[in-house]
Amino acid sequence: MTSFCAFEWCTKGKCIMPSRPVSESHPEVAERLAVGSAETLANGNKSDLQAAKRLAKRLYSLDGFKKSDVARHLSKNNDFSHIVAEEYLSYFNFSGMMVDQALRMFLREFALMGETQERERVLSHFSKKYLQCNPNTILNEDSVHTLTCALMLLNTDLHGHVRWILFSELFSTLRG
Repeated sequence: MTSFCAFEWCTKGKCIMPSRPVSESHPEVAERLAVGSAETLANGNKSDLQAAKRLAKRLYSLDGFKKSDVARHLSKNNDFSHIVAEEYLSYFNFSGMMVDQALRMFLREFALMGETQERERVLSHFSKKYLQCNPNTILNEDSVHTLTCALMLLNTDLHGHVRWILFSELFSTLRG
């Protein structure tokens, strides 16, 4: 029996979602901002718009980075990373798309890896951008974010090695 996966990181019916980014073993690559630039993220708190734009462009075009490096830069909890995430998402246009279509498009460009709170931050950036592109949707940011997390949870559940989640369990999880 062949199972269908809604996301691009699946191989042979199994989703590959490592908990640690490959770039952790190569921090010198992950911390470079721009070709020929001496700027680095020594403390992760510098909010330099031009550096953020350069980094976002390089992440989107995978210029010196791998797909596994992208989420690490979008998921940090500091001002600079928030700017990088906004700039990175400026390369996407989700106008007129359903949430699941937009999420597939977004996740084709990089590997969403990291701890739960790091993944959640990336999905939060996605939710904001989705609403910017679809201002007339009946959903609000929290609804888009909840739906996005539910889609990720169901996708992981579909391809996991444990029993499938019951609707009542999913509903309870989403209610918090």
